[in-house]
Amino acid sequence: MTSAPDLLRVLRKSDELVTREVAGETILVPIRGTLASLQQIFVLNPVAAFIWEQLDGERSLDEICEGILERFDTTPATARSDLLELVNGLLAAGLIVEQAEQDPSGASSRPPETS
Repeated sequence: MTSAPDLLRVLRKSDELVTREVAGETILVPIRGTLASLQQIFVLNPVAAFIWEQLDGERSLDEICEGILERFDTTPATARSDLLELVNGLLAAGLIVEQAEQDPSGASSRPPETS
């Protein structure tokens, strides 16, 4: 059983998709996998598009949640719920990954942290 992502996690966009702005909407198109997965596209509403732009591998989910509260008229509970729902969907679709995960070449995508 997978639990909801911790708000301290740092996630980034997968390298295996293309993002386009079309008629004011953000569209995500996976570019890996079978033909069936290549035919799937994801259209993001304004809140989801904001979240997508923030998934840069540097901001924590908590920081992104704060940004939602600053930019959109919503409650903290709704912002958190919407963020986690989108992140779970993006993770399940393979469109985002943990920043600390290895890339396909085997190199770490983030330098180790020092104390």
